[in-house]
Amino acid sequence: MSSKSRNLLKRIPLYAFLILGSVGMLVPFVWMILSALKPNNEIFTSPPTFLPKDPNWGNFVEAWGSGDFTQYFINTSIISVLTTVITLFICSLAGYTFAKFNFMGKKVLFLLFLGTMMIPMQVIMIPIFLMMSKIGLLNSYWSVILPLVANAYGVFLMRQFMSTIPTELMEAARIDGCSEFRIFWQIILPLTKPALVTLGILTFLGAWNEFLWPLIMLDSPDMMTLQVALTQFQGQYEVKWNLLMAASALSMIPIALIFIVFQRYLVEGIASSGVKG
Repeated sequence: MSSKSRNLLKRIPLYAFLILGSVGMLVPFVWMILSALKPNNEIFTSPPTFLPKDPNWGNFVEAWGSGDFTQYFINTSIISVLTTVITLFICSLAGYTFAKFNFMGKKVLFLLFLGTMMIPMQVIMIPIFLMMSKIGLLNSYWSVILPLVANAYGVFLMRQFMSTIPTELMEAARIDGCSEFRIFWQIILPLTKPALVTLGILTFLGAWNEFLWPLIMLDSPDMMTLQVALTQFQGQYEVKWNLLMAASALSMIPIALIFIVFQRYLVEGIASSGVKG
């Protein structure tokens, strides 16, 4: 048996495990789509049916028209885009500082910053709510955006990636008379595209799927986000599962498109961020 065949045999268990894992990931998504095509009373029939007997694509139209989902979509898009842009700017600046500058207490400050990742959100939820209330930001986009930006993981990711960029590039730019911000903006930042895309996708995904902060901070129905709006299908005595699944599937479309387009940068950014610590 050739070495190539032996290597292939060794990889069969790994491939089998990955295939099983992929199937396990796809089953909930497929079940959601199929449930969205069924009448509500068919979803929990006994014995259960996997495929809908009479697929009803009108459930998607009914789900979208059951509320002001266009406005909910706009609200969620505004919050997600602004959160992503601000997070990328702040985290890249902080990561650049930790990666390329030496100052007293740098390592201690970085460790303390990473330590905030271990603080449960429930601990800071009430203080942040009171803070937003006192500065008059409740029931506004900023009350949801500000608590989500400048996260410790984003700073860590950018710092790790920027540590792999040669310092000689900065020194050459300084000799040519570039300011520090110009070095960051025109030299360092373009080289961190994989890390920026990775952080951008993760931040956008987190902001798009955020449920608790919009629920707490936003009182007006006109400010409601998609994830909060999905609870409208859950009544006191009945849950419209088919419409809930249809609306959930529609809310996933932007995330799926973004991931499909930028998945190459996502893998590269996560892999490269661990090269140098």
